[in-house]
Amino acid sequence: MKKRWLGLFLTAGLLFSVLPAGVSAETAHYTEEDLGGVRCTILSDPAKISYVNRMMKYHILSEKENYRVARNLKNGDSVVFFFEGCSDMANHPTYGDYNTYRMGAYVAVVQEVDGRLTVVFESEKCSTLPDNPRNPATNEGTPVPTVRDGVYNIISTNHGGGYAALHLEDNFGKAAAVRCTATDSYTSSSTAINIHARSQFRNAPADGITPTSYSSAGCFIVGLVSDDCKEYNAFIKAVLGVSNARNTKCTTGVDHGLAIVDRVNYKEQLAAIYGGDAKHTGAEVADLIAEYTDKLHDTPPYLTGDVNGDGNVNPVDYLVLKRHGEGADTLSPEQAARGDLNGDGKTDASDAALLKERFCKE
Repeated sequence: MKKRWLGLFLTAGLLFSVLPAGVSAETAHYTEEDLGGVRCTILSDPAKISYVNRMMKYHILSEKENYRVARNLKNGDSVVFFFEGCSDMANHPTYGDYNTYRMGAYVAVVQEVDGRLTVVFESEKCSTLPDNPRNPATNEGTPVPTVRDGVYNIISTNHGGGYAALHLEDNFGKAAAVRCTATDSYTSSSTAINIHARSQFRNAPADGITPTSYSSAGCFIVGLVSDDCKEYNAFIKAVLGVSNARNTKCTTGVDHGLAIVDRVNYKEQLAAIYGGDAKHTGAEVADLIAEYTDKLHDTPPYLTGDVNGDGNVNPVDYLVLKRHGEGADTLSPEQAARGDLNGDGKTDASDAALLKERFCKE
């Protein structure tokens, strides 16, 4: 954990090249063998499980910014993954409904514990989206920010000055965002994005909350109110080490690692939620929000499923996997990594079955 000093300005090159104390350039990365404990255990949809596991491993192994994700983990910090649309509740008629509970995001906290990477907290009762993205009235008259997909620093804070929470920002103290009005959508930034507890259920009077109350004007929310914020408290305990966080303040300004935001699995819903305006369609707004993750999907060698490495994922890759499973062909290490769709560290018949289900239905 690193204390943030206000007023300290560093160049982007220096920020990206400095290694945390105790982490050398030679040891600032992991291998596939180190990732056995990095997997979700609470989801039921095989496709979502596969995606979450693959993406967590991808980011941890990534060489981007001098192994930025791995460096934070090796320094004893947390990496918090938010996958909007991957919660089992995302398509639930009540809990997944954007206008009420909107629990569409799966969140996982990864740490190195006793020399082993593991998921120390996970929940599917989360959201990375504001209540009313096109209603500035919910944000004191300022167009509501939606944090864009990407990698952000997580800094300890007290939400509203009242209780322990996390603040999202880049290396220059801001979070990239899309802001919307009734007539326009545009890229911007925000200095006020926190990860905090759910305060109310919007439009859910059956829960004793008036329809005019809100939980988020751009911040992320974790957990429920009805369980006395049990999941939120567990989340903050995992990252900050603070117990009973919803009723406790913390030391502010301390860097506790990274948050990675991914909404690729929710783009269709984003397009419907945000809708179009005079300048952009709903799909274009969704593209602005998820641009970072979209680009990852277009960049080999990330393209998991592209077993033969031709830049596409199609029935040919399924046949290659199938022949490997039958013992007819042997995959190279790189091909095996591309073919590990369920993220279990092996490339076998279960991966071929997933690929067939996803791309060979016809």
